[in-house]
Amino acid sequence: MTLAASLAVDLLLVFTPGADWAYAISAGLRDRSVVPAVAGLITGYAGYTLLAVAGLVVIVASSPTVLTVLTVAGAGYLVRLGWGVLRQPVRRRPRRRPWAPPACRSRSREPVSAA
Repeated sequence: MTLAASLAVDLLLVFTPGADWAYAISAGLRDRSVVPAVAGLITGYAGYTLLAVAGLVVIVASSPTVLTVLTVAGAGYLVRLGWGVLRQPVRRRPRRRPWAPPACRSRSREPVSAA
């Protein structure tokens, strides 16, 4: 496999939506930084690329036992992530009025006097 073909396959992996995108999106919806999630995704893609370059992917693919163990472990990890999302779904908070400065916000609907 040429370098260009390898990079094309890697780009397809990155641009194809899947569980990795869902994880990054859920991190953003929970008002957390998506940087750790995306950094983990990039690390995984880089690791896969290094394994492919080293030829270890061919060895794993040719061994049904190793491939099955890795597949089951990956599926278990995805189930764990999914269970965590189902246990704590995203709760939308009411939007704040962007035009009101923080000092002027009150719990009542009455306008704040300028006195």
